[in-house]
Amino acid sequence: MERPDILIIGGGTAGCVLAARLSENPAWNVLLVEAGPDVPPDKLPADIADIFPRAYANPAYFWPQLKARTVSSEAKSYSQAKLLGGGSSVMGLWALRGLADDYDGWAASGATGWAYSDVEPFFRRLEREVDDAGPETNAPIPILRVPREKWPPFDRALADAAGRRGVPFLPRFEAGLEGVSAVPITSAGTIRACGANVYLTADVRCRPNLVIYTETEIRRLIFRDRRVVGAEILRRGGRTMRVEAQRVIVSAGAIHSPALLLRSGIGPAGDLNPFSIPLLADLPVGQNLQNHVFAHLGAVIRPGARQDVDQRFYCMAGARLSSKQVNAPAGDLFISFIARTSGRAHGNRIGIIGPSLYAPYSRGAVRLGGRAPHHPLDVDFRLLSDPLDRERLLIAARFARELLADEAIRGTVLETFLLPANPPIRLLNAPGISATILNGLLAMVIDSGGPLRRHALELGIGRGRLVSDFRSEAQFDECVLASTMPMFHPVGTCAIGTVVDSQLRVRGVEGLYVADASVMPVIPRANTNIPTLMVAEKAAVHIARDLRRDVS
Repeated sequence: MERPDILIIGGGTAGCVLAARLSENPAWNVLLVEAGPDVPPDKLPADIADIFPRAYANPAYFWPQLKARTVSSEAKSYSQAKLLGGGSSVMGLWALRGLADDYDGWAASGATGWAYSDVEPFFRRLEREVDDAGPETNAPIPILRVPREKWPPFDRALADAAGRRGVPFLPRFEAGLEGVSAVPITSAGTIRACGANVYLTADVRCRPNLVIYTETEIRRLIFRDRRVVGAEILRRGGRTMRVEAQRVIVSAGAIHSPALLLRSGIGPAGDLNPFSIPLLADLPVGQNLQNHVFAHLGAVIRPGARQDVDQRFYCMAGARLSSKQVNAPAGDLFISFIARTSGRAHGNRIGIIGPSLYAPYSRGAVRLGGRAPHHPLDVDFRLLSDPLDRERLLIAARFARELLADEAIRGTVLETFLLPANPPIRLLNAPGISATILNGLLAMVIDSGGPLRRHALELGIGRGRLVSDFRSEAQFDECVLASTMPMFHPVGTCAIGTVVDSQLRVRGVEGLYVADASVMPVIPRANTNIPTLMVAEKAAVHIARDLRRDVS
C-alpha cells in the first residue's frame, strides 16, 4: 500500500464511508489513514458502544490541546474527535437530516447537483428505519425513534407545555417546519451505530484491497506540477513513509482538512505569506467557518418523572421552532429535551433543556499558527458576532424558560437553573472511580432535599444561576449569552463552489478532493452526523466516476 490508487486522509465519519464504498471495487487499492486509535467492530470499547454518549467524556478520544475562540476573544479547549469513526464514535447519536431548503440553498448558491432532490437518494441509501413496516433495506445506519408513550414523564410534560403554546406534535420532524417530535437516533436500540462499526465491518476490513493505518499522522501532501501525487506520513513508532497515490481524498473534518490544505500551499495568499509557504492555489480555505450554538437550562427532576434507569438514551425528544425574525429562515431554533445527563445509575436526577440556534449567520475562520503539523491552529468561530444570532438564541432560551415555568412542568421538577458555559456533564461522565463516587454523592444530596440540595446546586453550577434568582429579563439575557457554547458541528471551511467544485475536486490542482463537513456551504438545520454521511456517500460516487474515466 505504498502506491494505492486512493489515499484517504482522515478516518472520521466521512473517511469510514469513503473507504468502505470505494473498496467495493476490487480493482482499486484503498489506503485509509487516521491519526487516532482504531475502533474494531468486534472489540468496540464499552464507552463507545454505549447508547449513552459516555465516550464524550473520555479524553483519549479527542485531539489534545486543540483550542478555539468561540464567543469571547479567549481561546479555550474545543473538542474534536481523534479516533476511527470520528464524531460518530463519541457524540450523542442524533440523526437529523436538516430541511429540504438547506440543500436547495446550497444549489442556489452555486453547489450544482446538491439540491435536496439530488441528495435525498443518498440519505435513503444510508438510513434504515428500525421500526419501519415497509420493505427491508440493507442501508447501514439504523434509525430509531422512541415513541412518545415511552418518553420519560419529564419529556412528555415538556411536550405538553409546548403544545399549550401552539407547538404541535409531529409524527416525525420531517412532517413540518415546527413541532415537537422524537429525536431520531443512530442505534437499533442496544449499541451505537458509528462509521467505524457500521461501514468498516469485519467483512469490509478483510478486503485485500483495503488497508487501514491508525495512529498515523500526515506530515505533508506531495505535489508534482500542480498535481497531488501522495503524502508523507508518520507511522506509529516514528517511521516516516512516502505514499504515492493516483487520487487523494482529504476527510479530516472542518478544522483539520483546511489546516492540511493551508500547509500544502492551498489557501488565501495573505494567510500563507507570513509562513513562507509557496502558493499553489489562492482559494478561501479556512474561511466560512460555521457552527451551531446553544445554552443549557437544567432541572432537578422529581422521582416520579425521571427517566427509567434502564433507558440509556441521552436525548429522545425535542422541539423545532421558528424565531420569526426578519430575514431568518423558518425552523431556525431547536430545543432538546434531555432527562438523563450521566450514564451512571444516578444520572436521571438532572434534566436539561437545550435552546439552540440551528441557522446561524455568524462566520469564523481556521488559520495556521505555524507551518508545521505540530503548530497550534488559530480557530475563531466568532459565535454570536451577528446581532441577529444573539437575538434568536435569546428567543429560544426565553421559550425554554417558559416551558420550565409551565404548570405541567412544575409537577415534574424541584429546582430549575441556568448552567454555565462549561457545565460539569463531562466531569460526571468521566471514567474512573472518582466520577462514580461524585455521582453517588450528587444523588444523595439531590434526594435529601431542602437547603442542602439548593446549596449543592449553587456550588455545582458555578457561574450558573437558579432561575428563581433572576430579577429582570436583562439579567437573564446577559447570563444566557455568557453561558453560550459552540456545538461540535463545525462546517464550511472548504466549501463547494469556492474551494472545491461540485464534484468535490479542489480547484486549481489535480487529483485532490475534500469530502467531509468542511465542504458544506451553509450549515444545515440539523446535527451534522447524518448530513456528513450523506456528503461522503455522494462523494464516493463522484470519485468512483473519475477513477473509471481515468481507466477508459
